Amino acid sequence: METALACNLNCIMCPWVRFRGELKDNGLMDVAVWNALAPYLDQVGSVDFTGGGEPTLNKNLVEWMKIAGLHGCQTGFLTNGLLLDQAFSEELIRIGIDWLAVSIDGADKASYETIRRRADFEKVCRNIKTMSGLRSSDRPLLMLNFVIMENNSHQLDDIVRLASKLGIDQINFKQCDVIRSDHGQGLGLFASRESREVKQHRKRLDRARKLARKLELNTTAFSFIPDEQPVCDQNPCKSMFIGYDGSVSPCINLSMGGPTEFLGAAEIFPTVQYGNVLTDNLNELWESEACLEYRNRFHQRSQIRDKVLAGSDIGSSLLSLHRAFQDATAAMPVAPKGCRGCHYLYGI
Repeated sequence: METALACNLNCIMCPWVRFRGELKDNGLMDVAVWNALAPYLDQVGSVDFTGGGEPTLNKNLVEWMKIAGLHGCQTGFLTNGLLLDQAFSEELIRIGIDWLAVSIDGADKASYETIRRRADFEKVCRNIKTMSGLRSSDRPLLMLNFVIMENNSHQLDDIVRLASKLGIDQINFKQCDVIRSDHGQGLGLFASRESREVKQHRKRLDRARKLARKLELNTTAFSFIPDEQPVCDQNPCKSMFIGYDGSVSPCINLSMGGPTEFLGAAEIFPTVQYGNVLTDNLNELWESEACLEYRNRFHQRSQIRDKVLAGSDIGSSLLSLHRAFQDATAAMPVAPKGCRGCHYLYGI
């Protein structure tokens, strides 16, 4: 759920910048939207309080996470960390959130503040270190999100060392994969095929992940070339995205469409909304024709892919294994509207 589309930064790769000029309610989720969602918390496994903006700008964030936690939901959010001072961190630990991710896309002040404009490198590092020191257990899980781009890819080893120094548990190496108009365009390092540049980027990332293992840090990362999945990590089969205004979509990427770029080709990304929690019953939206279109299609894709793989004669050959996966991917029905032109579906 998008507690805020508003943000206190102006990052160079942010796809949601142009939408902030059209905001109502200052881009902050209103209590009325939360009140419409709260009755469904007993049916929900986890709530990610992140959207296209900075969650800590919403004064209700801590209280809402506390309520979700009391209903048995896992809770957490992604933040730029600027407002994560000691008092805020103490509150988050007190209510028992499960995870916290902080976006840092540069390993030093100059790189970081060039990318995350209006930010403060020393302050964010200090806030993370404070949060890490306040923990008396492994909760919340502390993660660092690093968006790999041409202007910071040389710092992968350095960001691992910084994360270790700050007390981070896990680094998520991301790609600049959500693009609207010219925001984020040309910043992704993935490509439609293997190239010399892709190999160099992968080599750097592999080296950084090896260093992370040595320093006992977990890592996640996306691919640099497309690898179509039966369903993306957003997984509309099991989740919905609630916009700050109460709109309900399959995922954040489909919540606000517009001009985009997919593997170098210009596309128009659709806006897909099932309805709005201020006027519609959430369970009815979950069973609506629009929602079922996404859920059923991804379910079919997963079933058919698994069936083809189960019937393949893979043997011990890597080539046979590769062909089996190619055949399984080719057998899947096409992805729903919007998803077939989305980087998420291709693991990049």
